[in-house]
Amino acid sequence: MKKGVNVIITNEKNEVLILKRALDSNLSPSLWNLPGGKVNKKEGLNQAVVREAKEETDLKVEPLGKPFYIYHYSQTIVYAIKTRLIKGSIILNKEHSRFKWVSKNTWEKLEYTPSGLATLEKFFE
Repeated sequence: MKKGVNVIITNEKNEVLILKRALDSNLSPSLWNLPGGKVNKKEGLNQAVVREAKEETDLKVEPLGKPFYIYHYSQTIVYAIKTRLIKGSIILNKEHSRFKWVSKNTWEKLEYTPSGLATLEKFFE
């Protein structure tokens, strides 16, 4: 079974960073999602969280404990992990076209990937 991570990065207002997938993306084009992706072989969940956050947003983060939510689909398990922002300014990679900070009151107004939707529902409940 494959493993993936959804990275929860929050700001001082407890808003969550979400990313809009590029229009030409092979997976879920133009849908919003969290930073994250697959866990490489011989890589731990926390290592994947740090790597994916850096690759997709150029932010340095620190994982905070164990996954708070686990999403299952097809042959993949996605672990949602909260993080603390250490430093950096958001610079998106080519996989994404926009970023946005969403709150408990604003997040539901957008269209998400299935794992992004499930993770945010759990985070904001």
